[in-house]
Amino acid sequence: MSGDHGADPHGPGVRVPPPVMVGGIVLLGWVLSLAVPARLGPPLVPLGNTLIFAALMLIGWAAIVMVRAGVDPRPDKPDATLLEAGPFRHSRNPIYLGFLVVAAGFALRVGDLWCWLAVAASFAVLEKLVIAKEEAYLTARFGAAYAGYRARVRRWV
Repeated sequence: MSGDHGADPHGPGVRVPPPVMVGGIVLLGWVLSLAVPARLGPPLVPLGNTLIFAALMLIGWAAIVMVRAGVDPRPDKPDATLLEAGPFRHSRNPIYLGFLVVAAGFALRVGDLWCWLAVAASFAVLEKLVIAKEEAYLTARFGAAYAGYRARVRRWV
């Protein structure tokens, strides 16, 4: 499905790559956990590793679907088509969901409040600085097709 309804030809205007945003927030949480520990319990390394592995699989699956469809996974690039296949059938943001699950897996591995606060902060940053821009862009770019997709598929899961 395509159609340009006055959308920015340069993409949604996300300038800082989302993995850099989330990675920076998680790094800050980890540094704070070392400097001012706020332990919630013992580290749950095997569970954390399992979540991280599953999240990386989801991110990889979504990226492969995007590349095969001719859509650049970078959010600063324009979209040629509206994706509704693969993980995009279940979540409008499977890659960002994967980023949050990686952050949660890391928080489980560390077992500290700061890391869980980093997960919450990552969620808020993705919602405000990335997804809001992308949704406005996709609405302008694909119009009714995107409105229908939004009605059928949840933002996260």
